[in-house]
Amino acid sequence: MEHFRRRFLRCSEPLLKRYPRLRQFLRSLALRYRRRALKHLSYKPLISIQLAVFRVDTAELQACLESVAKQIYPHWQLCIVEDGSGLAVVRDTLQAFKKRFPGKVKLVLRDDNQGITASSQEAFRLTDGDYVALLDHDDYLVPEALYEVVKLLNRHPETDWIYSDNDKLDSQGRHCCPHVKPDWSPELLLTYNYILHLSVIRRSLIERAGGFREGFEGSQDHDLYLRLAELTGQVRHIPRVLYSWRQSADSVALNPANKHYAFDAALRALNDALKRRGERGQAQHPAHSWLGSYQIIRHIETPDIDVIVLEAEGETAPVLDKLTAQTRVNLTSVSWLEPDEGAGKCLNRLVKQCQSPYVLLLMPTIALTDTTLLLKLTANLAPQGVALSSAKVINTYAEVDHCGLAYRRGVFCYPLRGWDKTADGMGAYGGLPRNISLSSAVINVCKTAQLQPLLARLGSYETANAWLVALALELQKQKLRLVVDGGLTVLYTPAAAYQVTLSASDKALLQRDYAHLFSTDDPLYHRQML
Repeated sequence: MEHFRRRFLRCSEPLLKRYPRLRQFLRSLALRYRRRALKHLSYKPLISIQLAVFRVDTAELQACLESVAKQIYPHWQLCIVEDGSGLAVVRDTLQAFKKRFPGKVKLVLRDDNQGITASSQEAFRLTDGDYVALLDHDDYLVPEALYEVVKLLNRHPETDWIYSDNDKLDSQGRHCCPHVKPDWSPELLLTYNYILHLSVIRRSLIERAGGFREGFEGSQDHDLYLRLAELTGQVRHIPRVLYSWRQSADSVALNPANKHYAFDAALRALNDALKRRGERGQAQHPAHSWLGSYQIIRHIETPDIDVIVLEAEGETAPVLDKLTAQTRVNLTSVSWLEPDEGAGKCLNRLVKQCQSPYVLLLMPTIALTDTTLLLKLTANLAPQGVALSSAKVINTYAEVDHCGLAYRRGVFCYPLRGWDKTADGMGAYGGLPRNISLSSAVINVCKTAQLQPLLARLGSYETANAWLVALALELQKQKLRLVVDGGLTVLYTPAAAYQVTLSASDKALLQRDYAHLFSTDDPLYHRQML
């Protein structure tokens, strides 16, 4: 164990550098355990893996097929459509694999090329399993991939859709670039296809969604995912790397510009989703983020907003001057905390008095440099199920102070703190909208009607920080979502960094009512994102 500690856990060695060795060592130990655990699974569904094959390096194709053959979970089916590649060696490889597993492999060899979407839909029609796994012809599954999926289904049989983390394989076959993903984040899915593969979906749900649609070639998976998201919320994330995305000279994994048509298809898919959902707006490529990410510009009527300043009156003049400069919003009232009244009790009273559809909660120690900030924050509340909208907070040193809040077993974390204010961070989390578990007290726009029914559980808190933490957790109990938009910024003017401080009484209340805050890690974050 001491050898393991020295070799893999040296603090001076960056995680990404030691990742390949750490991954190989831990997997060898875990595989042995998983093989033993297989017999204890009570639910063992057939998992159909669908695979559309075109012109692919045969060594990469063979590696993909062997990764399926080596699955420790035995109840799988592979449904392959070879889409008229014209390459005999590709067909020979596929036919040889079918001969090895005649009862497990379905194979269609087409004379004509119909395209990735049509061949994906044809492969789907071949599937028989209750669940369907999506795989590309140069992907690589780890041996425990399907086992981990079925283990989750045994624990949560109501699950409709499962996805995992992934990494990449470089030209030398080395594992690199681990992509750790948050739990289900509908707003992040609107900014880019963060799910990718491994994605395992209930077959009947794909049928309800209409399967793969032609006209979205290159982003056919993203288009499907957007439609699935409108049908179910039973989506679970396995925080393990279960598949590898191969970097090749012509792949998006290595160079997104290789398939620019895919990004245009994604824009069409996103705009189609907005139309289905009854949201006024348009998807576009953001100027401030990377190729392959998207931004939704929503159009809303001028909103009426009640304002609650999280300080006593007299400390608020500078921020009120900034608020009056905000355009295309109606600020219908302004209230302040009472210094002689507990923050929780006072906030409850003020929120109950709000008559406008939206309420703005903010600290006075900020500067608003964008005159349309409140309009944009309110527009992010347009999707059904979103109840709170916040912005990225930057400091006077042109750095990120925080972008949403996170927690790790009772410790509050400040994502992207210290990053340059223009940096996206991992997975564009610092540049575009995404879902969060907690929000700071710096600035929030909320739907009044969704806050008011929750106030009974919030009045005992002594500080605004604790009240907002409890509010965030109560909203999530009601299956409502919080969103922070990294493309929107406010300036936090104090020299010291923002900190959440809790009194002993507030901490005791949170421990009583939200024990998971102190015993688990934030499911919408990973420590590499912090």
